[in-house]
Amino acid sequence: MSNPSILLVDDEKFFLNLQQEFLKDSPVTILTASGGEEALDAIRRHRPNLIFMDFRMPDLDGATCCAILKNDPKLAAIPVVMVAAEGKENDRELCRKAGCDAIIAKPLDRRQFLATGRRFLPAVERRYARIPYSALAVFRKGESSFHGTIEDISLWGVYVASRCDVQIDERIRLGFVLPDTELLEAEARVAWVNLGHRRIKPAMPEGFGVEFTAIPDAARERVRMIVERTGSGAA
Repeated sequence: MSNPSILLVDDEKFFLNLQQEFLKDSPVTILTASGGEEALDAIRRHRPNLIFMDFRMPDLDGATCCAILKNDPKLAAIPVVMVAAEGKENDRELCRKAGCDAIIAKPLDRRQFLATGRRFLPAVERRYARIPYSALAVFRKGESSFHGTIEDISLWGVYVASRCDVQIDERIRLGFVLPDTELLEAEARVAWVNLGHRRIKPAMPEGFGVEFTAIPDAARERVRMIVERTGSGAA
């Protein structure tokens, strides 16, 4: 299966290079365009999975390009993140009227850039492949306890199948059992949500992906063994 693609649109090479640097650890194919007309051509030819588009460009500004895209039934579903200068509320209003899916500030902040990208494309900044895996999961958010099942696992996180209502960046304490182990526990952050109208991957059961924020060394080593053994196809 080929990697999903992201189109970066900016007339300044510095910002294109910066965004590519932000995405260097993500398993995605990166496309670039230096203006609105070039972007429309690339979108029609390649149908990217996500677009980051600068607002101010000389030939065709980002808001106009976004509006053209969103008025095309064949392309309207592609998420467009507009990049607009900090404090320029009029620019932001034009972006919203154009139908963009999100707006981030320029100068670019790496954390905001990646967090926004993950809302629409979970592969953003996923450094390690996830391995299909089934295990019981229990987790606490606040004072309440819930349960679900782990559907896949990586060295840095898991996907939890559960209809519990969670929010991106919410912190949970997660427990799960791997073969020949007692309950493993980790502190985790909700990285992306696949619930109800927010479902990014309809083929997967409802749930959410988490990244470990704190996990004991012994537990991480056990996860590493499972990932390496399962990923290599060993019995």
